[in-house]
Amino acid sequence: MKKIAIIACSLLLVALAVAGASAAQIRVYVSEFAVTGAANKDELKTTLQTLLASRLNSDSVLTVDSPVGADVQVKGSYIAFGKVFSLDAVAKDANGRVIARSFQQGESQDELIPAAGKLGQALAAEIAAKVKPGVALAPPPVPAPVPAAPSDVVRPAASQPTPDVVKTSTTSDIVKPQELTRTASGGWMSQRLTGTLIGIAPGKVAADGTRDFYVADEQSLRLYRKGDGLKLVAEVSFSPGDRVIAVDSADLDGDGTPEAYLTVVSGESLASQVWVAEKDSLKRVAAKLPYYFRGTALYGKDYKIYAQQMSTDKDFYGDVYELVKNGDRFELKNPIKLPRFGYLYNFNQFRDAAGNSCTVVLNDDGYLIVYSAAGEELWRSSDKFGGSETYFKREDLANIRTTGDQFRWIFLEQRITVTPTGEIIVPKNEGMFVIGNNRAYKKSSLYAFVWNGSSLDEIWHTKQSQNYQADYFFDSARKELVALEVVKKEGLFGKGASVVAVKRVE
Repeated sequence: MKKIAIIACSLLLVALAVAGASAAQIRVYVSEFAVTGAANKDELKTTLQTLLASRLNSDSVLTVDSPVGADVQVKGSYIAFGKVFSLDAVAKDANGRVIARSFQQGESQDELIPAAGKLGQALAAEIAAKVKPGVALAPPPVPAPVPAAPSDVVRPAASQPTPDVVKTSTTSDIVKPQELTRTASGGWMSQRLTGTLIGIAPGKVAADGTRDFYVADEQSLRLYRKGDGLKLVAEVSFSPGDRVIAVDSADLDGDGTPEAYLTVVSGESLASQVWVAEKDSLKRVAAKLPYYFRGTALYGKDYKIYAQQMSTDKDFYGDVYELVKNGDRFELKNPIKLPRFGYLYNFNQFRDAAGNSCTVVLNDDGYLIVYSAAGEELWRSSDKFGGSETYFKREDLANIRTTGDQFRWIFLEQRITVTPTGEIIVPKNEGMFVIGNNRAYKKSSLYAFVWNGSSLDEIWHTKQSQNYQADYFFDSARKELVALEVVKKEGLFGKGASVVAVKRVE
């Protein structure tokens, strides 16, 4: 009995000591951040709030979930200018007096988490030195309801004519301004396909209407056939040292069956392959080709395969070339000079109303840029587009002190499509916490623009999908968007799952 009493007393003393320590801590509430110049503002507000709150906790500071009863309130702001950002925070006591200020800057998004840690440490030290625990903040006032403001969108009648009849389908996959009369209907979605798939390209269309799709993940190429459903017809796997990063297709030899052009990275070199569907099997046509591949229709005309090379020190080296198939051999011809920021995976070309050539590029920060034929920047978007989780790595020891990583991560950008009617289609993936190499996209849409002579005007976009879009292509003959979406990411307890979704645009 004496031992039990002693243990009980000891536990009571420990509990009192912990309670005393907790009471001695300064209670700090971190409010949502104000975000300027960054995509996904609403999500980033709460992400930065959580990030700073976790970094503020210390022996003397305890972060709380509500301003009620807090000794200190911290307000923060995040401002981005391209890749450069600034984190600023101010701490006020119960009387509204400023007791601490601090800021951190960074030159890339990879520095955001370390910057938040330094910001939290600096604020915690100042708060601990100037505040006594137990002086609580008053509850925040309840804001009065704000009346809805009238629309501030004005469309000149001359440039935006209004049709006589506007019809809107409640099941449409396309969201458009009311002035436009085109609608979207139909479409289908496949069953769940095993794996986190990365790329899709069109195959042969048979006389009975069945159609093939080449679909790839990092270690295999699959041939699916669409009839009443989507059926796996053939599959080939590659060695662990080879990594597929893209699949494209085109009928370069004119035999009626498009070939599949796989961009493959082996180690730190390109070892790409070409395959073709033969009835219910896949046949390899070529291997170990030192090229990146991308299928596209420049100016919305003939769909071709374009290629670019890699060098020992440059990820994308030299000009972009058209790929030509002569029997079993492949050659490069017709070099294309690209403007600043342009490379194989982030550009397309269109013509303006006067017939002048323009190049549209999706830069590393996700902004659309339109260049003239002379390389002059004509326009830049205010919103970000693109976004990809497909990447490969190359050793980068020269920058390890700056990046903290011995490898450089190269992400392949999403396709930019120019249709025969001059529309420019660009995907947009979004996620809660997508910074630098940390990418986990959760939702996606496709946007279509037209060039009005001075800027790109949005003419429609698909309604938002709650999945990451890994790849897509536009079938201009059928007027269909064929998207490959990841519905479940690969994890420790599963291989992930994907679907093929087709949206008809009329």
